[in-house]
Amino acid sequence: MKRLLFSLLLLLGLSWESAFAQGPVIEHIQQRRLEIAPGQYSGITRVSDDVYAVVHDKARGGGLFFFTLQFLADGSIGAVSAFETDAGGAEGRDNEDVVFVPETQTLFVSAEGDQSIREYTLDGRETGRQLRIPKNLKNCASNAGFEALAYANGTFWTTTESPLPGETLHRLQSFSLRKLAAGKSWHYQADTPTVGNAEAASAKAYVFGISALTALPDERLIVMEREVYVPSGGFFEMMGAFTLTSLFLIDPLHDKSKVLQKTLLTRFYTNFINLANFEGMCLGPTLPDGRKTLLLLADSQDGSQGLTGEYIRVLALDIR
Repeated sequence: MKRLLFSLLLLLGLSWESAFAQGPVIEHIQQRRLEIAPGQYSGITRVSDDVYAVVHDKARGGGLFFFTLQFLADGSIGAVSAFETDAGGAEGRDNEDVVFVPETQTLFVSAEGDQSIREYTLDGRETGRQLRIPKNLKNCASNAGFEALAYANGTFWTTTESPLPGETLHRLQSFSLRKLAAGKSWHYQADTPTVGNAEAASAKAYVFGISALTALPDERLIVMEREVYVPSGGFFEMMGAFTLTSLFLIDPLHDKSKVLQKTLLTRFYTNFINLANFEGMCLGPTLPDGRKTLLLLADSQDGSQGLTGEYIRVLALDIR
């Protein structure tokens, strides 16, 4: 039903975002395909003015890259460059997200392969420190673990891509920078998928869950829920491929509900023409009018044989 409604909106020249956004105003400035080598870039964090650390979940040297993104005054991206660190990090951890911690001038990386969150120097070397993960959070389904990681003001936030086995709600877990230990946790309810179980099971590729978190300076969080559907079959069947990305605002530190209340910020599709599997998210520069930019980074799965590419989407947030 949602996809039928989306098709009707396209025919009418309307957007899914404008029809369904409920929260603070978000402007979609640009979705750009980057002129860099295909990869599996899964997480992004801003380190300095135009330098961003990025994790690649299958790269040979541990998966840490740096992108230089030069922004124009309107919030769109100009020149782009990317290079991989050569620190010889451990392979096979399936690194999925990364945050920069100003207090220590280090990076913390969440890895789905072993459900770890480890600290790295800015040249990509492990420091030996890592967050102490509760045993229950390590008991997750295969390939459904720590996709998302956020940090602000001495607190890390993470959750698994899918609820833990036997549960229907996500567990949002906080950690202390000072002690590297788990703090309070909350329950979060993801939206219902638009694709049914039978359709998902027969697809060439299907993914649904929480793929990224971003912490705002006031410690509210933006949650990215994303659904990816690539049908089986030939060219014409593949034209039905889509991604649905939904961004929600939550306030765990002040929300007393049993299940966190969430406010829809925006929801948008990409399709066969501009298919983008968004997995990374971080704050970017502030625009001249005072709005914050939010960057979404897509994982192309090495280009998926031409089906998709290395996309960045830039949004402007008017959040007070």
